[in-house]
Amino acid sequence: IQETYDSFIGELKKVVDTNWASIVLIEDSHINILALYSEIGSAWKLGERVPLRGTGTEWVAINKQAILEPDLTQSGQFVTAKYHHRQGIRSIAYFPLIVKGVVIGSFVVASREPNAYSQRHMTLLEQLASQIAMSIENSRLYAEAEEKARIDELTDLLNRRSLDELMAAEIKRHSRYGGVFSLIILDLDGFKAFNDNYGHLAGDKLLKEIGGVLKATIRSTDQAFRYGGDEFAVLLPNTPIDAALQVADRTRRKVASKAKAGHIAITASLGLASWPADGATADEIVNAADTTLYRAKREGGNRNYCASGTLLELQDTPLSLVDSRDGDTLSAIFALAETVDAKEHYTNSHWRKVKEYAVLLATAVELEPEEIAKLETSALLHDIGKISISEKILNKRTPLTDDEWEVIKTHPQVGVNIASRVPELASCLPGILHHHERYDGTGYPIGLNGEEIPLEARILAIADAFTAMTTVRSYSDALPLEEALEELKRGAGTQFDPKLVAIFDTAIQSTTRTPVSTESEEMASPETGATDN
Repeated sequence: IQETYDSFIGELKKVVDTNWASIVLIEDSHINILALYSEIGSAWKLGERVPLRGTGTEWVAINKQAILEPDLTQSGQFVTAKYHHRQGIRSIAYFPLIVKGVVIGSFVVASREPNAYSQRHMTLLEQLASQIAMSIENSRLYAEAEEKARIDELTDLLNRRSLDELMAAEIKRHSRYGGVFSLIILDLDGFKAFNDNYGHLAGDKLLKEIGGVLKATIRSTDQAFRYGGDEFAVLLPNTPIDAALQVADRTRRKVASKAKAGHIAITASLGLASWPADGATADEIVNAADTTLYRAKREGGNRNYCASGTLLELQDTPLSLVDSRDGDTLSAIFALAETVDAKEHYTNSHWRKVKEYAVLLATAVELEPEEIAKLETSALLHDIGKISISEKILNKRTPLTDDEWEVIKTHPQVGVNIASRVPELASCLPGILHHHERYDGTGYPIGLNGEEIPLEARILAIADAFTAMTTVRSYSDALPLEEALEELKRGAGTQFDPKLVAIFDTAIQSTTRTPVSTESEEMASPETGATDN
């Protein structure tokens, strides 16, 4: 509202002398400063709560009419007069904001000039106050309608629409700043039979009670939802799957205890999924949680199942490397990076050059040493998901079909599925997942744009593309250094972060390092010579 108010004041000053103005709302025994304009400083701040007693706002609320103090040096009947006088204000007028006969606040204008407001001005300002009151009421009604549209009336929990919106926001936030979040979907076992035996009114009452159990059981940072029917959901920000499992099991036991106390044959089955290990998009996370939920129900109900670690289905993947109890999982995953190079028929390690250029750029933007170390690991693992893609597709010399491109686009998520098995690699997941996002939002797997894309992923995108363009591929020669840099510049603002491209260009130009040109590489995108694989 402050932004709209600033525009409004600009227009107001054209017709009325205004050096200070505010809109305040009455909240019990206080007034809340909703909007504020001042050329001369102010004794109060935007959003500050001030006692109502003795103010001009109290007077207009009681009398439901405007009041003008033409010269504060001659008289000042309100407790705020001394503060206004210190600011150099001479004349001030208060106008009630009336909605359906009730004064909800006031519109206040003030000038450094005495007798600044004529009767004509007062009439004009009263009309403006009426319009302001109407706008505030409309905003309130709209906010109430929006709130109702997001609340399930039966349980008073947020609804499915709210879940979709909040999950999208969580994905953007965690994509940018790192970390993980988890989702729990809960379904009541035996609810249909309960409804059939006791009726829908009893069923509704039970659903409401379960909603209360959820509210009382989850943590203050979590959010509960009525997902639909007898299904509920819990969104757990900044929460790995193991911590989410503790919340889920506590909830399951509380539901069972509540039902037992009421002699009701009801239990709960819960499915859990975690971002980004179980999916890149909200739909994928929901589907993963749903899948494990129904597995829990099929196996008898009254239990929890986690998607993480159970959805990894890789083709041509030596899973024993990852799952072996005798080997070192972390070393095995790093070994898979070399396996990917071998599958793509590289003569040297592609990831080593990506790491080299990524570190060069990260150093140029002055990342902290620990961030650069994280980036080095992300560079090593960025294409590890290609272990699930057949050599036939990876080394195809002719253009890929649409179906083949869809297979290629799975590799960031598969890479995250693999790397997420090692807790020490959690900070590397955003780079692995998002290094094929494009600055204009047309990349994959999510379609993030601009600075929504994590910085490490934007750096990897440039390093990966530059490596691709400056190496020999099975179907083309390596580009000279200058041509590769020009291709990056052509993709700046669409495929790449333009600021990072400029910094990378300067960093490359200032070093004597020459690009390696002995490796085969990935398919080039139509827009630039940069890789989109």
